[in-house]
Amino acid sequence: MSASMLRVATIPLVSLRGEVSQNVERVAQWLALAARDQIDLAVFPEACLVGGADLTSLHRRELEALAERLDGPALSAVADAVESTGVAAGVGLIERAQDGRLFNSYVICMPGGPRHCHRKLYAFEHRRIECGERFTVFDTAWGVRIGILIGADNYLIENVRMTALMGATLLVAPHRRYGVSRASEEQLRLVSRKRRAGGNSGRRVANASANADVGEYSDAASCLRRWLPARAGDNGMFVAFSDGADVRNENEQAPAGTAMILDPCGRILAESTGESRTIVSADLNSALIDSSIGRQWLMRRRASLYGPLARTSSEAATVADAPRVARAGSVALSFAVVGRGRLIR
Repeated sequence: MSASMLRVATIPLVSLRGEVSQNVERVAQWLALAARDQIDLAVFPEACLVGGADLTSLHRRELEALAERLDGPALSAVADAVESTGVAAGVGLIERAQDGRLFNSYVICMPGGPRHCHRKLYAFEHRRIECGERFTVFDTAWGVRIGILIGADNYLIENVRMTALMGATLLVAPHRRYGVSRASEEQLRLVSRKRRAGGNSGRRVANASANADVGEYSDAASCLRRWLPARAGDNGMFVAFSDGADVRNENEQAPAGTAMILDPCGRILAESTGESRTIVSADLNSALIDSSIGRQWLMRRRASLYGPLARTSSEAATVADAPRVARAGSVALSFAVVGRGRLIR
């Protein structure tokens, strides 16, 4: 492959719940298959090494037993499979940091040894799993710059835009369906509490429902299938999306996973139709990035206009340029009509 081309695969892996060693074996088997298709990068789902639909219900010791350091045996085994196949792999796990804190993390293991780790910014899966505090973007020998956002990280437009502003031309977007009812409201509520509490006190978060059916969360994956094409087009970047599920044993029927690869114009290059035992792949031509409308307008953005994005909704409503005096019963309006080649006020 030339420096401007990259063959990417997304694999909606079905994990065995809590069986880390067996899930690592499954990843290695898929990497061997990907090598036959001359894949450069294989993207697996969020938390694929542990499974995770019922993380909320785990006691502390059970969760600790699943957690692993970045130099632990599971990631080392994945790295060995990467070396033997020559296929880079992105996998999800529960990370135990050196200070003992736990994170929902995603690591891309590269041939030659480098590992790039992203900690989920909006973690809600368990009250002892903390939120990451930084974006992850890195260069590759393929001529693309990769950004990583896990699951709910992709729900907010600003997160994807930040990775693009940091130079990402390929967004790796792993996802997993968790057993949480009313998922969208619950995620936002839990993350908001963590942010307001701040620091380590963010552990004081109420548990989400542990008995909810996994299917109730499937709408989040469906939303991302609609949102991510817009994210790709807005930012002029490729997106590799892999949605995972897990089962309790080999005989249990697995929910259908989803895989999707998008180009910088938001067009679907490859997509699964619910078949969880398939490789969805596409060749990414980095020449499409600079020619995309989204990337061109991203380079022309007027950053000075967007200060309110860093404020809360209530703060943004009181920005200095808001009308100081309003007549009784009046409503402030702002609009513009865009004509071809000109702006009509």
